[in-house]
Amino acid sequence: MLERSVTFVTTTSYGSWLPGDVRGYVQNSEILPASPSLERHARRILRRQPVLFSEVAQAMLSSALLAACDEFAYRLFDLSIESWHAHWIVRHEDAVDAMVGRLKNRMRQRLNRGRIWTRGYCHRALLTEEDLIIARKYIRRHSGCRLIDGKPSDPGHLSAVGNGGVCARVKNPPAKPGAESESA
Repeated sequence: MLERSVTFVTTTSYGSWLPGDVRGYVQNSEILPASPSLERHARRILRRQPVLFSEVAQAMLSSALLAACDEFAYRLFDLSIESWHAHWIVRHEDAVDAMVGRLKNRMRQRLNRGRIWTRGYCHRALLTEEDLIIARKYIRRHSGCRLIDGKPSDPGHLSAVGNGGVCARVKNPPAKPGAESESA
C-alpha cells in the first residue's frame, strides 16, 4: 500500500478529443462509442481552433508542471506531454480536483495563452506499488516531452528549449497495442 495519495492524471488539450470521437469519449464517467454526427456538431460549436502543443510548448509545460509541483509540495513521479494531451503521476495531499486545477492552471499561465485544456480530466488513484508500476510503464511508452522520477528520461536526447524548458524525447518508443501512432 502506498503511504499517501498518488494519482495518475490524463488531460487533453482544448478541442483535441471531442464528444463522438472515433476513439470513443467519456461523459459522466461513462465511456461511450464513436458518433460521427455528434463529433461534427461538437467541432462546429468550438469557439476557437483546437490546441496542439509544439515541442517548445511541450517543454515549457513540462517545466511549469515541475515548478508547480514544487510550489504546492507535490511529488512528481513521471510525466509525458504530447502534442494534444498530458499524463502525470503525482503524490499530493489535496483533493484531486484542486490538484489537477492548480497544475493545469500553472501550465496554462506558463504558455501565457487563453484556454489550452479541456474542462475535464481522467484520473486513477494508485493504491499499491503494482498500480504505480503499471501507470509508470504506460507513461514510458509515450514519445512526447518525458520526465521520469522528475528528471528527463534520456539525457542523451535532451532538448533545452526557451523559457528554461527541458525535456527528453524518445526516438522510438514501444508501440501501444492497437493504438495509432501519436505525433509529438
